[in-house]
Amino acid sequence: MGTALLVASAGGHFDELSILARAWGLGRSERMWVTSRTPQTESLLADEAVIWLPRVGSGETVKAMAALPAALRIQAKVRPDVLVTTGALFATPHLLAARIRKTETWFVDSATRIDGPSNTAKFAQRFTHAHLFAQGGWEDPRWQRIPSIFDTFESVSVGEAPRTIRSAVVTLGSELWPFHRAVSRLLRLLPDVNVTWQTGTTEARHQGRALTQWIPAADLRASIRAADVVIAHAGVGSALVALDEGKIPILLPRLSRYREMIDDHQVEFGRQMSDKGLAITIDPTELEPSHLLAASRLRAKRADIADDPRWAQIPRPRL
Repeated sequence: MGTALLVASAGGHFDELSILARAWGLGRSERMWVTSRTPQTESLLADEAVIWLPRVGSGETVKAMAALPAALRIQAKVRPDVLVTTGALFATPHLLAARIRKTETWFVDSATRIDGPSNTAKFAQRFTHAHLFAQGGWEDPRWQRIPSIFDTFESVSVGEAPRTIRSAVVTLGSELWPFHRAVSRLLRLLPDVNVTWQTGTTEARHQGRALTQWIPAADLRASIRAADVVIAHAGVGSALVALDEGKIPILLPRLSRYREMIDDHQVEFGRQMSDKGLAITIDPTELEPSHLLAASRLRAKRADIADDPRWAQIPRPRL
């Protein structure tokens, strides 16, 4: 039996690759994960074969290249039939190691990339022989277009909704950069709301207490299911979790000019999600109670991606 080496940074890229693995029918006996350890990945991979490596954040190029020897050792030990990744800088040394060892490689760029490939995708396109896939995305003959992981969702109205927001979840993803603009605005906007916080790398205090930075994936999902509204940064992982639990999220894009992100792709992604009716996207400084109430009146419905006939036409990694 062959082995697929699934390489993904913790957060949205991991969530995307998990969904793609399910769509391709890659069972647990056929796959080995390479990712970084977080409460999310630890809880979701408790029963899986996994190799834990130090986290590499966006922009940490030197740290990524220093991981090449480890990537080569993993390739030599596992001898995978195929390496599959959804990108991010974390994946770069593994893409290079796969090229050196002539391992078949599949690169699926993130659904957040609307107008063109990410930097890691450009690296894969230039320096590897990877099969290149774009989720909807741009027109380029080098990239095979496949359905977006968000195409199986739709928004429906629930009709009557509470006139006030009683509970909320705020999740700001796993990015290395703080997102204080979002936290500051939400603290002012939700003074009397029961809020479950996952601020990630954003350290903040309220009324003398530190806001929770990380919670296990199962606890986060349970809180989302019970909440009136979900507010998140405009990251693919946070949006996916909210939609998967039946909520249309409010997405707050991080902006590079405030050093909240390396570029402004979250603006593009948030705009696309709003156009699909799968989110309310707004800058944190413009967020108002009306946006919270509007989101509370909507729900997300989803079909299983494995049952989507379009995915039957997509090639599967060979093992």
